[in-house]
Amino acid sequence: MADGPKSDSERLAAMCLLLPDDPRRGVDIATVACAAAVLTAGVDDETALLGLQVALTEMREGGFGQERH
Repeated sequence: MADGPKSDSERLAAMCLLLPDDPRRGVDIATVACAAAVLTAGVDDETALLGLQVALTEMREGGFGQERH
């Protein structure tokens, strides 16, 4: 059996490969998955939005997604 992703970056890359090629559809699916995780974890909306904003900023600054533009 092959080993799965070991780092958060590898897990993220693996999840991105599962998203559809259509960017809008991929965003819709990822948004619903994120919302489900937030609700399951019991995180309040304000904290969830702040966390998403921080994640987007850090990922952009780290160069994530550059290959798609």
